[in-house]
Amino acid sequence: MTHFDIVRVDPSDHGLVQSWLDAQESVEEHDFQGLSPWRPLGPLVGLVVPDPDNRREQWAAVCDGEVLGYLTLVLSDRDNTHLANFSAGVRPGSRRRGIGSALLRHAEERAAADGRTTVSTWLAVPHESAPDVRGDGGPFLIDNGYKRSLEAAVRMCDLDAVDEDELDRVWDAAWAKADGFELVSFHGVPPEHVIEGMAYLNARMYTDMPLGDWDLQEGRITADTLRLWERQRLQKGQLNLQTAVVHRESGEVAGFTEIQVTAGNERDCHQGNTIVDPRFRGHRLGTILKIANQRRLRSMRPWMRRVWTGNAESNSQMISINEAVGYRLAGHETVFQKKLA
Repeated sequence: MTHFDIVRVDPSDHGLVQSWLDAQESVEEHDFQGLSPWRPLGPLVGLVVPDPDNRREQWAAVCDGEVLGYLTLVLSDRDNTHLANFSAGVRPGSRRRGIGSALLRHAEERAAADGRTTVSTWLAVPHESAPDVRGDGGPFLIDNGYKRSLEAAVRMCDLDAVDEDELDRVWDAAWAKADGFELVSFHGVPPEHVIEGMAYLNARMYTDMPLGDWDLQEGRITADTLRLWERQRLQKGQLNLQTAVVHRESGEVAGFTEIQVTAGNERDCHQGNTIVDPRFRGHRLGTILKIANQRRLRSMRPWMRRVWTGNAESNSQMISINEAVGYRLAGHETVFQKKLA
């Protein structure tokens, strides 16, 4: 058994921060090859830029000045205040010494002390579509009382491999079903004439997407929430490219999609939320949104190569749209969840 202490990561302790980053990199390189590459800037900026919605706690298991394992605990104060989300990892050479168990126990104790009744984590798991993924914390979590609550697939769009002629055909066929709608593309704070509709649809994302048994409840999102999110992205150096579709007659926002580009990363980015209001479905709006925003990404970031996304395996409609615009299966994720006594 290795002796170690679990300490809060202090941004002013440069040696601790560097070892904390090194530990994360070692886990990513060993466990999750072939998926979206890890970048240190995200966790580093997260240490010092406050989140308007969540308290984000960073913990490290430290032995003789070296970080052997890490834990990120996210406690939402805006909605879903019953839930705590976490991610954790242990250096490959330091496993089976009780470090992972201690970090998991620490996460649950911190969650319970904050009044949370459910804890959950997203975890990439080995799958035939991802032969280089070696990390498999699933059995460990199940042994500690967690249950699989949502099965998801990871897909990647290689922008250089997209058949643009075929995409034109899909685009034209979709617009033939979408008379009476128009697109609004932007980055930063949404324009005033769409911001309320964007807030409404962002809140719907929490309950409209397939959730399996994951205990995620309705979101509380307003126009001011979106303004706060964009201010935080500006501080983090993140670019959020968004396209909304508006119903001309009513002026209502019928749907939107987003692609998120992190600072210093000109090869890999992430597809965020996509949703179409149920009142306006059946017009191929999801397909139109995805193509429009993907092409906008290419015009603004011509060196970008890969866009990563995840969908619940049961979300066949969105998966078919993603496949049509160039996404291909790259891996598998599971949400593991535990109810606290």
